[in-house]
Amino acid sequence: MAPRARTVRRLMVLGVTGAAVLLGAQPAFAGGPPTSSPAGGAAPAATTDAFRSAARSVSAVTGPERSLVVGVPTLTADQQASVAAKDAAVARVLASSRRAGAARLAGARSEADDPLPSHRSIKAVKQKAQSRSYWCGPATLQMLALADGAKISQKTAAKRLKTTSSGTNWYSGAGNYPMERALERYSDGFDYTPQNLAYTPSDADVATFRDRLVADIAVQRQGIAGNAVEVRNGPHLNGHPNRTIYHWVAVRGYDDDGDTTRYADSVAGSSISWAAPVPRYNEIDTDKIVTIFGARGYVW
Repeated sequence: MAPRARTVRRLMVLGVTGAAVLLGAQPAFAGGPPTSSPAGGAAPAATTDAFRSAARSVSAVTGPERSLVVGVPTLTADQQASVAAKDAAVARVLASSRRAGAARLAGARSEADDPLPSHRSIKAVKQKAQSRSYWCGPATLQMLALADGAKISQKTAAKRLKTTSSGTNWYSGAGNYPMERALERYSDGFDYTPQNLAYTPSDADVATFRDRLVADIAVQRQGIAGNAVEVRNGPHLNGHPNRTIYHWVAVRGYDDDGDTTRYADSVAGSSISWAAPVPRYNEIDTDKIVTIFGARGYVW
């Protein structure tokens, strides 16, 4: 599937073995349903996906977590410039990896060039059970921050995210994506970027996520925060019941060259009534998890 827009702010070094690339370190209904265009701004609200559209009604939600969106999510000019810079860097590093792979197959392997691995995980991203039913956002922030060496509690994370009993907002208006700002606070210089997704993400959205996933995990060693919207009779995360659920997860790795996404789920081990069958660490088809992130997005 094809690429989509993102943002970047500061530039960092991104490289495959022997190939250095500059990379930018990089997610309610109150203002209408959130969608996105390839430029990272607002896209047409129309969708033919009835079961996903139905989930935009607050009355459809069956739990305290709402993951609200205030207004229509858009990216600032700075964020859009950041996206373009990082995506260009991702393209370069993946091209370098493909060339290295082709050279190896041809028997011309160079010590300076190695292809990116077909699978990799950030083992420092350790699953943490969310302390409250609406603290999946703080738990996700805690997991990713701990992997960067920042020891924070979920209580601290909740304050940083301004989490309420309605959960952690995807977007709070005026270019503010709480998870982006919080991750940057604890990322030791890595510049995170939010990506808005339409209700029904396109093949291009999936391809872009896959490329970014591989580059972030294999090269930058940075996780991704995904904001899920699961609807009744639609795709769900592993172990989740067939109901409308809003949730945050910590993406920590990939397999099959990015066709499979690995993530840690804070529901596991929590007091949530349906937590028992949910695995702490999960694998799911990348096209499926991007669909689940539809109507919100991810911070990479």
